[in-house]
Amino acid sequence: MNTTRVMVVRSPLGWEPVQPPERHPWLALTIGLTLLLGIVVVAFNLALPYYALSPGSARNVTPLIRTGDAEAFPPKGQVLLTTISLQQVHPVQALVGWLRTDVDVLPEEQILPPDTSDQEYRQINFQVMDESKQNAIVVALLRLGYEVKEKGEGAVVEQVLPQFPAEGRLQQGEVIKAIDGQPVALVQEATNMIRTRRPGDTLTLDVVQADGTQPRQVRVTLAADPQQGGKPVLGVLLRTFRRDFDLPFDVDIESDNIGGPSAGLAFTLGLIDSLSPGELTGGRKVAVTGTIEIDGRVGDVGGVAQKTSAVKAAGADVFLVPAGEFEVAKKRAGKGLLVIKVTTLQEALDALGSLGGDLSALGPAGARQPG
Repeated sequence: MNTTRVMVVRSPLGWEPVQPPERHPWLALTIGLTLLLGIVVVAFNLALPYYALSPGSARNVTPLIRTGDAEAFPPKGQVLLTTISLQQVHPVQALVGWLRTDVDVLPEEQILPPDTSDQEYRQINFQVMDESKQNAIVVALLRLGYEVKEKGEGAVVEQVLPQFPAEGRLQQGEVIKAIDGQPVALVQEATNMIRTRRPGDTLTLDVVQADGTQPRQVRVTLAADPQQGGKPVLGVLLRTFRRDFDLPFDVDIESDNIGGPSAGLAFTLGLIDSLSPGELTGGRKVAVTGTIEIDGRVGDVGGVAQKTSAVKAAGADVFLVPAGEFEVAKKRAGKGLLVIKVTTLQEALDALGSLGGDLSALGPAGARQPG
């Protein structure tokens, strides 16, 4: 038997029945759907303090290189630069990344330098890419036998090391223009002047701010660095200020929106291949990663596991990687992709030669430096 419950309340005039509130089933459904929608919006839009490193691309560098009026020899093979995708994640992306074996989800502090925003970090990487391209052009032209003249406007202080003589006397960002009255244009000149002295000698440095203001003289006594066999040091890290090069012809490398220094070796090999007859890669599709220094040294990079996945997806035959990251790349490569470790440009060239690459136009190897 159906019954209806009736509430009875007491009023000033006596007792009176009160009907229960009308139930609306759709109201609970609406509230539930609204909450669910809110959760979905948060899951797909809330930026977490985590970044996902995932496989990027493996691109042929030849179409990115312009050599002006120089004679070029378009290769049949390919030198591929490798990239990773770096993206701040929302909750769903983080979950997917944690479930994938080719994605690393890392805390923000492991990606961004202290007090650096995401935009600032990207800008820094674009600047580093520009420096990497310049190094690649210079190293490639030197290896091909061209004369390259280096220019600069002093030695800028990048870092003052603690517990060394320069601490408290030199400041980060200052530019050394002369040592004991001798002008300094390049960092090598400053280094050579210091190396001719002895620990305990006192140097007089003419320094200015980067904008040329606040000139002053600083006297610094050299110390012996036990980690360098007792060599005389100021205790600073230096680089050439406003470094530039006189090239024999115009060379330009288009890097699009790629940042960082890890394409340096790829650009170097791609430029050598484009400017020399024969097939440097032996007609193969060769993927490359690693930084390049002016002296031809190849440095480690990040995200090699993700880059290896991108290389496999691109169908490359060979992957040249810095020696320090060989094991990671080798483990991820599996069968079908030959991974070779290199520490210098010459080792990379020798590896390509062993695979049938044509090195005949390069001449003997040598540790050439900019003139």
